[in-house]
Parts: sequence; C-alpha cells; structure tokens
Amino acid sequence: MSSEEENLLNETSADQARFKDGENDIVIDLSKRLIWMKNDTYQLSQKWMSWIQVRDYALELNKKKYAGFNDWRMPSTLEAKSLYDKKQSNKDYWGQEVPVDKIFNSGFGFLCWTSEVRNQVQAIRFGYRRGVTTFDDAYRTSRGASRLVRDILKEDNL
Repeated sequence: MSSEEENLLNETSADQARFKDGENDIVIDLSKRLIWMKNDTYQLSQKWMSWIQVRDYALELNKKKYAGFNDWRMPSTLEAKSLYDKKQSNKDYWGQEVPVDKIFNSGFGFLCWTSEVRNQVQAIRFGYRRGVTTFDDAYRTSRGASRLVRDILKEDNL
C-alpha cells in the first residue's frame, strides 16, 4: 500500500470515528466533545423560526429534558461550521445536496441560526450549502432553523 493510500485510509477512519449514533435521536461528536440533535428545530417543530423563537424553543426543550438533557443551546458559529464537510453529502429540506454527514437526518434547513448576535438585532446564520456565514434579522423567521447542541459533560460517561 502506498503512503498516499495509507493517508486516505487514515483520513476515512478518522472521519468515521467522529460521529456516533446515540439514543433518543442524538449524535455524539467525539472529536469536538459535543452532543448534537439528530434533527434541527425545523424538523422537530415543522415550522421555521426566528433566532428569538429558536432561543425560546431551546428553553422549552430544556424544561422537557429533551433526550434526557436540560442544557441544549444554539451552536456557536464555529460549532455549526464544524458540521460542514465537503467529503460528506446529505440533503436539506428542498432536496439540495449539502456537505453534512448522513448521520444527521435529511430534510433540515440549510441555514442554521448560531448563538452569536450583534447590535441585539442581528444574529449569525451559517449556510450549509455554501459554507458561509451571514447576518440576519434575529426577529425574521424566513427559513430559520438551528441544530441544537450541548457539551459532553464528565457525568455523561462518554
């Protein structure tokens, strides 16, 4: 086996080891020490949401202890961007190909609200089709969704 083939094999093994299916529709991100929801807020609620609505929805899911946890949050921009991987292929709500691992359920919104805001009116959205961030009105619902995340804690035993 050539060194190039060995490198490719090692990269593939590393990619496959990054995500692990968890119980209750969660995905364990071993490399980033995060737990993601397998579905985004659109898939869970069947409606588009503004940044404000996503924030409130996360609080609601925390009260209900969604998947057994009460510390779900919107991802940071870097966390959202970490799911963008040109070696992967999945499909968004409109059936368009997006470079996100297939461990996540297809049919999600390709624009993801992040936790970051500026001027208390605009929030950052990460676009999974092109891999870019944009600022948008935090009160605007247009195609608004987010994939909620939480940190892996010591008591999670993962």
